[in-house]
Amino acid sequence: MHWGSCNSPLHEYESEGQSKWMHRSCISDLSATASNRARWPIRKLRHQVEAVIGNDLLHNCAGVLPSDVTQANRTAKMQELDTQLAGLFVTRAAISNVPADTFDDFLELHVEALSWIARENATPIEERLARVRARYRLI
Repeated sequence: MHWGSCNSPLHEYESEGQSKWMHRSCISDLSATASNRARWPIRKLRHQVEAVIGNDLLHNCAGVLPSDVTQANRTAKMQELDTQLAGLFVTRAAISNVPADTFDDFLELHVEALSWIARENATPIEERLARVRARYRLI
C-alpha cells in the first residue's frame, strides 16, 4: 500500500466500491421494455446493503481529517526530538563538567559549534534537509 493512499477519504472508497457492487449485484432483472436505467426496479438486497453500510459501518468512521492526523504526528515528532536534544545537551554538559548555573551559556556556545559541524559535513545541508524532509513528508 502506498502511504499517499492514506490521505484519500475512506468514504469516497466505500461509496465507489458500494456503487460498483450495487450495480453488479443488486439491480433486479432488467425488463426489455425499460431502457431508462432510472426506471429499473431495485432489489430488496440493495436496500439491506445500504442499511448495513449506513448503520453497521458507522462505528468505523472516526471523523478525523487526515491533515489533522498528519499535523498531530508532526507535532509529536518535534516534541520527541526536542526532548532527545535536551537530554543530549544535559549529558554533554555533564561530561564536560559544566556547572548548572552556566548551563544556558554552554547551550549557546555549543549550538554555534554544532552549526559549524553541520556546515563542515561533506554532504551539503540543503541535500541533507531535502532527504530528511522526504523521509518525514507524511508526518
